[in-house]
Amino acid sequence: MSDEKQATITSGAQILTLINTYTCADARQGELIAALENLIAETSTLVDGLISSSVHASLDRTRVINYMQWRSTQDFDQAELHPKVREHLATIMTIAESADPRLFHVASVHSA
Repeated sequence: MSDEKQATITSGAQILTLINTYTCADARQGELIAALENLIAETSTLVDGLISSSVHASLDRTRVINYMQWRSTQDFDQAELHPKVREHLATIMTIAESADPRLFHVASVHSA
């Protein structure tokens, strides 16, 4: 078992979840995924409170979802102000056609 932080979805936890849906040209999906992975790799040690980040690629290649868990709203807000994070986000938005970031708390979890 790895010591890396892993995404755990639990209701009632005070973890902040960011779900950001990016749209892109199908030919640029791989480039967008790589840019998101670079953002995480290069900034995760620079900011406090990041628990996990998962990148999801749509089968039609026109969307990428970044599912991020943060320790708190304050940590998320501070990370967005970090110059290196802002630099990466600017690069990402030259690839993506649009972004739709939303903040959530887990309301419930069900297993089959």
